Formats: sequence, C-alpha cells, structure tokens
Amino acid sequence: MLWLSRKDIEHISRRLLRDYLKKVPQKVDHIDPTDFAEKMCGLQFTFADISEAHDAIGLTATSGVIITIPQRDGTRLDYELDGKTAFIDQSLVAENQIGRLNFTMMHEAAHQLFWMLYPEEYEVQTPRCVFRMADEHTQYPVLDWEEWQTNVLTSFLLLPKELVYRHMADVGLKDGIGVLNRIYARKDYECFSEAAKRLGVSKTALAIRSSQLGLVGRNDLYDPYALVDIFPEKNEIA
Repeated sequence: MLWLSRKDIEHISRRLLRDYLKKVPQKVDHIDPTDFAEKMCGLQFTFADISEAHDAIGLTATSGVIITIPQRDGTRLDYELDGKTAFIDQSLVAENQIGRLNFTMMHEAAHQLFWMLYPEEYEVQTPRCVFRMADEHTQYPVLDWEEWQTNVLTSFLLLPKELVYRHMADVGLKDGIGVLNRIYARKDYECFSEAAKRLGVSKTALAIRSSQLGLVGRNDLYDPYALVDIFPEKNEIA
C-alpha cells in the first residue's frame, strides 16, 4: 500500500499540473477535469445510473473488471471497465451539481494517476475497482487511506493555489475572508460563492482548500448560526 503525506501529494500535483499546462495552448481560468483526465491518463467518462440508491457516484477500475449497471427501464447491463473508462452517476448532471460533478470526475482521474505512477504499490496487474461514495463516511471495499490520498490529490489538481489566489482576489477577497457565514457576513459569502463558481467547484471544496492556504478564518458554511449559539454554564444546568 502506498503511504503519502499531504506534502508528498502536493509535489505530485505540481508536477502533473506543469505537464498538463504544457498540453494546453491557452491560459486557463479553471481546471477542466474532463480535459485533464483525457490528456493526462487517457480517461473517458460515461454517465449512467451506477447505483439504484445513488449512494455510489463514481467508479473506475484498472482493467478487466465487469460491472453491472442498472438501467432506467429496470433492466441491468454488464460493462467492462478497461482502465480508460470511469462511470459517473448521471444524477450529478441532472441535479446540476457542477462542483460535485467536477470533483467526482477528477477523483476518478486521480485514482488512475496513482495507479500509473505507482503500479507496484497498487499491484495494478490484479484487476481492482474503486467507488466514490455520495456519503464519504460510508465504508466500502476500498481502503480509507487510499481514498484520503485520492481526495487530497483531487483537491490540489482542481484548486492549484495560483488559481485560488487569483479568483479570490478577483472577487474582492485578496486578503481572504475572516468569517465564512452566509447570514452574518453575507457580502463576503456571496463573493466567496462567486469564486467557487468560477473555479467550477463546490463551496465546501473551496472552503477546505482556502483554509489550508490561510484564506479562510472561521468556517461556518454548515452552521451559519454558530456565532450566536449560547451554551449554559455548568451551574445553570438543572
């Protein structure tokens, strides 16, 4: 099993991005996961209902793996994953979840890149299939450490620091955002949301990456009323 630190993965991402940008003639404003995957590992995406409960939203494999995909008419079809194909659940497209869609596509590409870069560690001669789950806390037949490394590489590839700094500055947040809160810091929140839109990622993904870069102080993305939560003292509890 491959063991990489966040710093190791960042170095890998920088090398991959340099190679990718050499293949792109024009200046980029965001990293397109479809173009990146095709140019860097020859990966193509196919959209389908890959799980009836939509609990799995992406999957790919090394080679020679047969998967069964349920169809809308109730039938089931077998597909062979040849190491150059990733399936993405079409609910991400239907629900217009651009940020999650882009992250999921790059996540599957990141798996392929790790397998290409470290074939011995991943024993790629043995067919293997990995799933990206809608709930990332769901346990599935993949190692948590492998998923963590893949998510970190995905974040670094989709959100290189230069692009994050550029777009945050362009929306008026050059010095970052002290409190990410849609209720009590509405203007900054709207600017932040615009930066996420321009980068093609979710607000969650940008908040995590921006925090790592020191551009977000307090993150109340999922609990905007946390600033006014009142907790009783011990002697006030009956």
